[in-house]
Amino acid sequence: MTGLVVLTVVIAVLTAVITLVWWKVGDQWADDEYKKFGHGGGAPKGPPPTVIKGFESTSGDSRPDGE
Repeated sequence: MTGLVVLTVVIAVLTAVITLVWWKVGDQWADDEYKKFGHGGGAPKGPPPTVIKGFESTSGDSRPDGE
């Protein structure tokens, strides 16, 4: 029974440590992405998209001619 308690404690501690390391690595990755690309908010950069005639969707219906 003592072995099961020790195993449970070891697994709990390892899970906490691995989670904290994962968060630290993810936070560093996010910081690098922010430095590389900026905050990503605001208006999109570049020209507006070109609408191809005949492919406009006003109602969200994918059926041709509104059938």
